[in-house]
Parts: sequence; C-alpha cells; structure tokens
Amino acid sequence: MTSLSTNTAALTALGTLKGITAQLATTGNRLATGQRISSASDGAAYWSIATAIRTDNASLRAVVDTLGLGAAAFDVAYAGLDRVLSDLRSLRATLQTALAPGIDRAKIQTEVAAIQNRMRATAETSASAGRNWLSVDSGSATYRASEDIVAGLSRAPSGTVGFSTFPVDIEALKLYDASATFVRIEPTPATITGPLPLAMSPAFASNGRADFTGPLEVSLRVTTEDGSNDIRVNGTTLASRVADLAAVTPAELTEAIEAQIASWGGTGNVTVALTADGRLSFATTATGAAASLSLQAVQPSVGHVSADLAVAPAPDLRFSRPFATATNAYQNIDLSGTNSKSITLGDGTSSVTFTFDANSQPPPADLTSVTFHEMAWMFWRHADNRTDAGFSMWAQYDGSQSRFSASNSLDGPSAYVTVGGPDAAAFGFLPGQSAVGGEYFVSSRPSSAVGRDGSPPVPVRGLLDTAGASGHAIATLDVSDMTGPLGDATLLDVIRDVETAIGSVTDAGTRLGAGKTLVEGQRMFLDALVKTNERAIGVLVDADIETEVSKLKALQTQRELAVQGLSIANASSRTLLSLFA
Repeated sequence: MTSLSTNTAALTALGTLKGITAQLATTGNRLATGQRISSASDGAAYWSIATAIRTDNASLRAVVDTLGLGAAAFDVAYAGLDRVLSDLRSLRATLQTALAPGIDRAKIQTEVAAIQNRMRATAETSASAGRNWLSVDSGSATYRASEDIVAGLSRAPSGTVGFSTFPVDIEALKLYDASATFVRIEPTPATITGPLPLAMSPAFASNGRADFTGPLEVSLRVTTEDGSNDIRVNGTTLASRVADLAAVTPAELTEAIEAQIASWGGTGNVTVALTADGRLSFATTATGAAASLSLQAVQPSVGHVSADLAVAPAPDLRFSRPFATATNAYQNIDLSGTNSKSITLGDGTSSVTFTFDANSQPPPADLTSVTFHEMAWMFWRHADNRTDAGFSMWAQYDGSQSRFSASNSLDGPSAYVTVGGPDAAAFGFLPGQSAVGGEYFVSSRPSSAVGRDGSPPVPVRGLLDTAGASGHAIATLDVSDMTGPLGDATLLDVIRDVETAIGSVTDAGTRLGAGKTLVEGQRMFLDALVKTNERAIGVLVDADIETEVSKLKALQTQRELAVQGLSIANASSRTLLSLFA
C-alpha cells in the first residue's frame, strides 16, 4: 500500500543514514584523539582506572624528579668528603713530619692551618639545592638530624596513597657543627651476638637449614647475675613447633629457644633474637655494669650430639683409653733359676704376652725379689722390643701402693683390654680382669659480656670539630705549642685521632655511596614503572588505528549507499504525484 502521509522507505533510509553518521562521528573522534575511551561516557570503568593510573604516573614523575635532586645532593656531599679525605691524608703526613727531632712545629702549624681552612671551606661549599650535609648547625630551628628522601609511591586497595622514603643520617655524615649537641649514652644490657649468621653456623651450614630428625641438640647454659639455666632444644622439643624437622629454619630455632627461656619465668631475665643480618643474639633484660651474661656449650642429653650455633665455643668431645688397673698392690716376684712369669693382654682380636725370666732386661739387683720399679723397666724394655705395641703396661703410684695398669692403644667406648695368662695374679690382676675405653666432654670457656652504665651528657659536634682521645679537635688543632716529651706524646695521640677520623670519613663516604646507588636504582625502577603504566593505559583506552581506519572507509561507503537509498525513497513519492497530472 502506498500512503500520501507516510513515506516509509524514506524514513527507513533516513534512520539508517543517521546511525551511520553517528558511527562516523565516533570513529572520527577516535582517529582524532587516538583513544577509544576519551571520556567517562565512553566506558566509565576503564576511564576511571586509566585516570587513576595517569594520576599515579604524574606523582611518580614528581618522585623521579625528587630523586634527581637527592642524587645531586649525594654527589655533592660525596665530592666534598672525598676532597676532605685527601686533605686528612695530607694532614697525617704533615703531623708525622712534625715528629722529626728538632723540627720547628710553629712552621708546621702554618701548613696544618692551611689544610684546616681548606677542609672547612670544602665542607661549607658542599651544598646542593639548599642542602649541606657536611657543615651544619644543629642548634638551628630548621636543622634535621635525618632527612627522608621520597623513594616511591603506593596505592592501597582502598585508594589511599602512601609514599615510601629512606632516611639519610646527617649526624653520621656531618664534619662540622656550629652548635654542640649534648649526647648521653644510655645504660646497655649485657649482650652476646654470634660472629656469623645463624644460617652459616656449623649446625646450619649445609643449606641454611638444620636437620633435627637425628640426635642434634642445642645445649647451652645461660648464666646471668640472677643464676643459671640450661637450654636444650632437640627433635622432641621441636616436633610440635616446626613444619619440617629435617629443615628447621634459623627463625624457627630462635623461637624455640625463646619459648624455653620464657618457661624459666623470672629466673631467666634474658632475651634472644635474630639480628637484621641473621646472627643469634642474647641480651639481659637488666642494664648497667651490674648486668652480666655468659653462654657456655654443655654436654648434650644422652643419645644426642651438640649443635654448634657459633654463639659460644663448642665443647670438646674427647676419648679415653681403656685402663685395667690391678686390684692388688704389686708384691716382689722371684725370677731366679728357672722361674718365669707371663701375663697376656688382649681385646678379643689381637693380644700380646709379656714373659719374664732370669734373662729379662734390664737385670734386677736381686732375681729372688724383683721390685716394682725393676719390673716396670722390664715391661718398658719388653715393649720396646716388640713390633706391635698395641698393648702396654703402666706403672701407677698412689703414694702408698704400687700397681700396674694394662692399656690398649685404641681409645673410645669401642676399645677395651682384657688381662689373662697363668700369672696375672702375680702382677696384682684378677684373671680375666678387663676395662673399656670411654668418651667425655671438656667444657669450653664460656662467652661472657657485661652491661655498660650510662654516661653523662657530653658535647658532640662534627667528625672534625669534636675533640678526640688526645683532647684536641682536628678543626682547631695547633701543634706549635706541643713541645718536649709531653708534646711528642700528645702529637702521637693527635695522629691516632687523625687515623680515626680518616676511618670515620671513609665510613661516611661508604654511606653516601650506598645511598647514591639506592637513589639511582630507584630512579631507574620508577622510570620503568612510568613506562609500564603508560602501556597499561594504552591497553585500556587507546584506539586500534588500523581497525578504526578500516571502519571509517566502510562507514563512508555505507553513508553513500544510505544517501542513495533516501534519494530512491523520495523518487517513489514523485512517481505517485504523476498519477494526478
């Protein structure tokens, strides 16, 4: 049916044209902006995420700039320290020259003063962006003993933004301080810390884990000013505390030791912990010079072996020979004529028989009554003539009686000796008398420490303007009045102070070098993180240009077809009007 009021074909073609025109506008916008989501209406979720990442990136770029300023401060301070270190070496050489006999130290002071002025000028000009870490005034209201350099940014799941920082200890770096800081050393506890990380101790050295499935046991005696207690940690006590007895970690073992100490109640008064570098450390809860602590490795429980944690000298396990001592005192023996005496020593595997007669050497004074001393010499001569000296006879004197002891050259609990032969009784032994070797622990010397009392406040300035052990500060040192033997002794002390200062300045340079490495590493990381975030934003909101261009061409073609369709639809209306002509 054809209607005069409604041109259905034209309306359809017009709707299609409008839709294609809208799509062309969207595609054109994507091509113009390069983004498929450029506003919240294009995709609220992705737009929100991309906006948050852009905000974080802006902050990260600011952190990178801040780190750049920090790196510059490190560079300037390090350059100043390096120059001062060179001047300190020159100062040491100059002071050593001043030790020469007959030298005019007033002239030496001229050179010393020049070096002092040069070092102070270097420190005062080592400033970057208003920061000077080498020459400070701790009395100033703006002074900070530690500066925090922003090193990173993080966003919590809740959306809260936090900044990570790392501190720069200005107190450890300053060479000069215009104001004295009064420092009081607080009382300290008695502390014993292992010399190496627990994971590297003999009990852990294989792979950083200790195997307590066997007989291994931590056996330590802890003694404080309040008394002694023993720590015994083995497979039985660890079974309910660790996940794997065959791979006990340093932290797990430390917790087990801590639990035992806690069970002592008020008698322990000691704490145990792992230091930051993994060393085992014991400390008293009391402080001051009255606080004392000692650790001693003791003999482990029966069936266990001592675990060496390197925090106290390990006990020495030693073995003893078997000694079968005659039950009866020796009575003189008659070896005259055809008389002879034999005794056999053995261990079930091998044996040796000692036989004595009138021809035995060395000859006794009276063959009818061979004394103990003469028989002892005969045993020793007999042993010298044997090729297998596995068994020996020893003379024992206890002040009132003389006895022989039979011994095996082997030692330990698996070695033994048995006395036999037809004449064992003649030498004071019971037939078949035997003895077994043994093992025993020799306790080591304990590791000991005492606390330290607090000291009254003392004025402290920088590394170079604080008086050293000599009573002189390097910054104000004057050698011109150091004369005579006392002056020579003082000058030697000053040289030692300079050596100490060189070490302290070197340590400060090490801190600066480590800080600079950290800053540069963090800058590289944040720069990479910014680029990664930019790629993430691209994944979320960037348009695929190749796809959009292809789509544009298709839409342009569709628009032309829609225009032609609309023209055809309007042409049908004109045909209808021709019917009334």
